[in-house]
Amino acid sequence: MNNLAYIDWAILAAYAVTIVVIGVVSGRKEKNTEDYFLGGRSMPWWAVMVSIYATSLSALTFIGVPGAAYAGDFYYLQLGVGDLCGKLVICFLLLTAYYRSQVTTVYELLGERFGPRTRDAGTGFFLVGRILASGVRLAGCAIAIHVVFEVPVHTAIWAIAAVAVVYTFAGGIKAVIWTDMIQFFLFMAAAAIALTTIISSLPEGFSQFWNIASAEGKFKVFHDTLDSASPNYWLDLSNPKAFLAGFLFGCFTGIAALGTDQDLVQRMLTCKNVKESQRALILTGILNFPITLLFLSVGTAVFVYYQITPDTQVAAYEAAKQTDYIFPHFIKTVLAPGMRGILIAGLFAAAMSSLDSALNALASTAYVDIYKRYINPHDKDDANSVAISRIYVALFALILASVASLFSQVDSILWFGFRIFGYLYGALLAVFLLAVMSKRRFWDTGNLIAMLTSVVVVIWLTSKNIPGTSIELWSSKPLAWQWALPAGTIWTVVVALLFSKKESEQNE
Repeated sequence: MNNLAYIDWAILAAYAVTIVVIGVVSGRKEKNTEDYFLGGRSMPWWAVMVSIYATSLSALTFIGVPGAAYAGDFYYLQLGVGDLCGKLVICFLLLTAYYRSQVTTVYELLGERFGPRTRDAGTGFFLVGRILASGVRLAGCAIAIHVVFEVPVHTAIWAIAAVAVVYTFAGGIKAVIWTDMIQFFLFMAAAAIALTTIISSLPEGFSQFWNIASAEGKFKVFHDTLDSASPNYWLDLSNPKAFLAGFLFGCFTGIAALGTDQDLVQRMLTCKNVKESQRALILTGILNFPITLLFLSVGTAVFVYYQITPDTQVAAYEAAKQTDYIFPHFIKTVLAPGMRGILIAGLFAAAMSSLDSALNALASTAYVDIYKRYINPHDKDDANSVAISRIYVALFALILASVASLFSQVDSILWFGFRIFGYLYGALLAVFLLAVMSKRRFWDTGNLIAMLTSVVVVIWLTSKNIPGTSIELWSSKPLAWQWALPAGTIWTVVVALLFSKKESEQNE
């Protein structure tokens, strides 16, 4: 903590005060839950676009992507191709259905189309998946705060959650979107400052950065070969770096995250109409490439810096496979006062922009899909509805902080977050695709069975051992974990179709 100068503390204080004030002020006129959760469906598309991207970035991008580039190469960039294709599918398939139904949460559509069990399953999968995934994101930021401030990771987790809950509690989705705007530009500026500072500090500048990184294969994006004997054979389903696996994972992840996850769909539903929502979403897909490239370059630049200037602590992080700790260590020990404050504020911004939206989305889902259905379905009091929604925001802040504490010792926070997503969201994506693409009447209970069994199946397909044991599931290599989401989607669709056929035969 002694490394921080007064100007660094001043920058952090100014950031915190600005975010809280904007959040509180923007939510002063929240009269009902449509205002609190959907901003009255009147938010400008450009603000929604920035907010969507700011939320999807998170501390996983700010810390995890540089960490992945430090330990590996630019492989992560190829996921963006599939991500853009996935967003195009959402625009012209799912968004029109959501706007036509005028839903507050997307799981209402499942209830209308299939019945209460499918809606409950969708709600449950989202709540569990979002709590786990956002817990990983929060842990990622806390790790960086731990390195910079030398405070326990658990203390950092609870401090971040406390700040986020203040303005989210008060301002609802409007607070989330407007604060995300500021936070997006802050952490983009922080990443750009980090990259230019590192390269300019090298004795031979950019040429040295380029030459060392190239020699180490850091700029490699594609690993595929046509040689069937090679571990990088393009059809080897156990190869996690194959383009096919990365493309399909990026595509399925994009559709699942932005098409079935209330955290991000909620943002799109705040636009005035479906065309503005589509415009915002497509532009985020295009924006993804240069921004991902920026954060990968930061990690590579840090790698080059420590090749030239060895550091014993960095060597210890490498030995422990804790590459997520290296960029925060660089911020703390190398950057000059002022710049260090901006980078740390950018780190906080990355955490807040994903945490605030998760809190609002979890609260909206709990209120609409649980409270309004099972606890108080006749609640017509707008003031009471907003008050209950705010209680849910505070409750989920406590839950997320608790979950993040459990995940704080994970080796690579980026890939761990993706694994959690892949195990749960394949089933969720499947039932939404069936809802909008098929005219058949599916068996409500059959959908539930299909979703629950998909989790077991994808863990079996992508795990070497039974989780938590040494009992082997495969004598050879299992499927690469990137196949979890496509496999879960396919399994759920097939099983749901089998049950729908069974029901139709019984009704004849």
